[in-house]
Amino acid sequence: MNKKTDIDIVIRYLEDPDNEQHKQQLNDWIQQDTANLDIFLDMKAMWQGDPLPAASAFDTQGQWLQLNATLDALPSTTTDNTAAPAAPRSTRVFQMKGRYWWAAAAVLAVGLTWTWFGPGSYKTITTAQNLDSLHLPDGSMVYINAHSTVRYSRTFGKNNRHIKIDKGEAFFDVVKNDALPFTVDAPDVEVEVLGTAFNVKAAGSGVKVFVQSGKVSAAYKGKGTDKKVILTPGQEASLARHGSTIDTRFYKKNNNILAWRTRTLTFDDAPLTEVAAALSDFYHVQVDISNQQLNDKKLLATFPNMPLEEVLDIMRKTLQINITRKDNLVEIY
Repeated sequence: MNKKTDIDIVIRYLEDPDNEQHKQQLNDWIQQDTANLDIFLDMKAMWQGDPLPAASAFDTQGQWLQLNATLDALPSTTTDNTAAPAAPRSTRVFQMKGRYWWAAAAVLAVGLTWTWFGPGSYKTITTAQNLDSLHLPDGSMVYINAHSTVRYSRTFGKNNRHIKIDKGEAFFDVVKNDALPFTVDAPDVEVEVLGTAFNVKAAGSGVKVFVQSGKVSAAYKGKGTDKKVILTPGQEASLARHGSTIDTRFYKKNNNILAWRTRTLTFDDAPLTEVAAALSDFYHVQVDISNQQLNDKKLLATFPNMPLEEVLDIMRKTLQINITRKDNLVEIY
C-alpha cells in the first residue's frame, strides 16, 4: 500500500468534498479494500476534530519507524531552487506543506486505531451525555446508556454473536438463535445467552448483570464453572473487578435498574437509602444522607423523566425532610 498516495486521496476529498473528481477517486480507493473505509472514517474524524479511541497497548517505536518511512516518501519544500546538500540522517529537517504534517499525524493515529481494534475488525459506538440504540445484524437490539463504549465484530451474525462493553451500561434484547449463542464481554466478566433481555453495567468497581426475561449466565473469565451463575428474570448478579465471588439478589417488579432506559423512576415504599442510590445513578450526582435516622423513611412516588430539582422539591414536601444541592452534591438531612 502506498500510504502517501492514500493520504493524498483522502485529504484532497476532505479539502474539497464537492469536487466530483475527488469524490470518484475516493470511491474507487474505498472499493479496492473494505479496510480503506475505516481509514477514511478515522481521518475524517480527525479532520473534524473528533477524538479517536485510545489504545491500551501501542507499539510506539514500531509506529514511529513506520511514520518516519512515510515522511521520507513525502516531498520537501525549499525556499529557493538551489539543491541543498544532503544532511546527515540524525539532523535531517523536512519543510513540508502544512497539510502533510496533519497527514503524518493521521498515519500515526490510524496506526493507534488499528493496534487496538485490528484492521477494521470492529465497529464502535461511544456515547457522551446522550443515549443511543443499535440494531445488530442478527436483529437483536442494544440500548446504550450515556458515557458508554460498546464494540462488536464486523462479522457479527455470521460466525459469532460477540459484543464487548468496555465501559458504561447497555440493555440487550436478543433474538433467539440456538446455534449461535450471544455473548457479552465486559471487564473480567463474560455473559452468555441464547435469547433474552438483560442489562449489563460495567463500572470501576465491577460488573452488574440484571435479567428482565429469559436466562443468562454470568461468569468470571477463565476461573472455571464454580465462578459462574445462572440468572433468571428479576435477578441481578454483582461481580467485583478482579474478584472471585458472585453476589446475587432478586428485585421486585418496580425497581429502577432500567430507569436510565425507560426514563422513569418508580419508588414503591422504597427506603430513603434506595432512593438516594437511584437518584445518584439516574442523574449522575452524589447523594448523601447525613442524618442516618432518615434511612428508613419510605417514598411512594413516580417521576416520569422529571428534572432533578422538581424531584427533590417533591421529596422535601412528601417526606418533610431537608435537602440541599450544590453542583453535583445533594445532601439529605
